[in-house]
Amino acid sequence: MTLEPSISEQIETAIAPHHVQPRGMSRIYLWSVTWRLGFILILFLTFFPFVFLVITSLKDTHQFYHTFWLPAWPMTWSNYTQAFTDLNGYILNSIFVTATSIFGIVVCSTITGFLFARYRFPGRELLYYMMLAMLMVPGALMLIPQFVWVQQLGLLNTYSVMVLPYIAGMQVMGMFLLRSFFSQIDQALFESAQVDGAGVFREIWHIALPLSKPVLGVVAIMSALGVWNSFLWPLVTVSGEDVMVLTVGMLRYNGRVAHQYGPMFAGYVISAIPLGILFVFFTRAFMRGITSGALKA
Repeated sequence: MTLEPSISEQIETAIAPHHVQPRGMSRIYLWSVTWRLGFILILFLTFFPFVFLVITSLKDTHQFYHTFWLPAWPMTWSNYTQAFTDLNGYILNSIFVTATSIFGIVVCSTITGFLFARYRFPGRELLYYMMLAMLMVPGALMLIPQFVWVQQLGLLNTYSVMVLPYIAGMQVMGMFLLRSFFSQIDQALFESAQVDGAGVFREIWHIALPLSKPVLGVVAIMSALGVWNSFLWPLVTVSGEDVMVLTVGMLRYNGRVAHQYGPMFAGYVISAIPLGILFVFFTRAFMRGITSGALKA
């Protein structure tokens, strides 16, 4: 006589073949949730300092000490008015120095990159690698020699003491990127222009520049970031308020609003706005320059 299995045994038999699949799926789901949570945590740790900066910039002193981590109401928008009133001169100086430096860096990088890429002359490779070796010299080692040099030239407390060293130092990376790009352009285009009587500058203006716009965007953005954020060099070479840039001006501004964290943090936010605008409007051009071969050696 054969005993029929109980109802519980029938249920276990029915679902037994499917035990492996749910366990495998659960592991995949658990791993997916884990790495997503880790990614969210990394994003939170990355952006929270900036969020905290904005939140604190809208507080008065009382709110800062009593609601340290969370937003507080009413928001003190007057912090931005006070900060902008104190920093507008520094901002204009930084914009002028950055724009002038970018123009000089792009022009010099284009000319030197084109000459090293398209023209052969004695000592070309040696001179190129000597200039490229300057990228490996820490800026701190050049601080004192550069200071003595600009002091002897009488450039202290002028716009030139910032613009000229920026152009001289930052054009090396631009030259490297543009030389790599110009070397990839078909030589037949330049030979055709030479047959028509074009000189070096016409070749650059009519052939090289139109083809290298994405790469020039990369050079301009990298230069803008370096010039705008430069602190040590303006600190030691500029002491006059009329030519002082924002990075050094913020140091003096922090001394004037000591322990007033709302206006202080509002000044930090204002100083970051130009770079934020640069990022929003030129990120696509920057990525186009990278993908078009700007960073290929």
